[in-house]
Amino acid sequence: MYENVEFNITSQKPTLDHYRRDWRPDSAPGLCGIWLGGIVGDSADNNYWGVRGCDDFIAGMTHVVSPICGFRSLQKGMEVDAPHLFPEYSTLDWFEPMQLVETEASVQLSYPSGRIVRDADGFHWYDASGRWELHGHTVSDIVLTHVPPQRGIDADVYYRHELMYATGQVDGVEVSGYAHQDFAYGPAGTIYTELPIVRHLQGMWVSWLHEFADGELGGGSFWQGRDGVSFGPGYQFKNGVTTVHKDVVARPTFNDGGKLIALDTSIGSDTYTMSFDSSGSLLHTFGPLTGTSSGKDIARSWCWSEYGGSLITPELLDLTTAAYALARRR
Repeated sequence: MYENVEFNITSQKPTLDHYRRDWRPDSAPGLCGIWLGGIVGDSADNNYWGVRGCDDFIAGMTHVVSPICGFRSLQKGMEVDAPHLFPEYSTLDWFEPMQLVETEASVQLSYPSGRIVRDADGFHWYDASGRWELHGHTVSDIVLTHVPPQRGIDADVYYRHELMYATGQVDGVEVSGYAHQDFAYGPAGTIYTELPIVRHLQGMWVSWLHEFADGELGGGSFWQGRDGVSFGPGYQFKNGVTTVHKDVVARPTFNDGGKLIALDTSIGSDTYTMSFDSSGSLLHTFGPLTGTSSGKDIARSWCWSEYGGSLITPELLDLTTAAYALARRR
């Protein structure tokens, strides 16, 4: 049914209006989820992964651990758990109501344990106790993947992504690295796990940022369809320019446990080689970019993959979200 998927991918220069709660792509009536994420490290080579979701399970709520979110310390090795930095974030299903304050100069989402702010200086993510703070400067365009109605897909759905260079601190220690903020849009009243991209199309999602030795930043993000599904939208950020592509091809390597450990990727005329050496969850692996077709020396890099194999199915997604059905009733 989904062998040849029709989709479009476009880019836009970011403005503050893009982060206002009522912003929508033209044909999408509903907001179905917002996520903010980061992979950052300090001078002692300690690396951290942070993710928070908003509106993706229950409208008007943020969460840190359902199903796999929080603030974690990345450890080398695919069989090593990434422990939570702060014990309270390890509890199951920690949802918090959020409050929106929009002004001409900023958009702020606040909740008991922190806040997220967008203003002229970029993106700011604060822990209420001051233990976690990230500031992101968007370097790419905003990129929208649009899957229109077609056989097996009843309504327009969109996924939106951008790349940011992040600075900040974790427990008082300076860190820097990668950050993103991504969004999903679809029919009003639906949540991300009810949209066809994750239910039927996604085999793999990848995003990365790299810094060459000369200081130039680059990176990108893309999808790969699950077995038998032709779905390869993505983009790359290179030489200060964002270009979108409909035919990204990735050749993965897995270990005996089914974890992604390497990836060779073609985007347009460029190729990228990634190595994954840390596991954040059953779905997520992390590691460096080890080579590009440009041949330039890579000073630092942050690669993030999501590959679920048989763990991402409509049945399992519905089982995960069934617990929130009562809270979603209006």
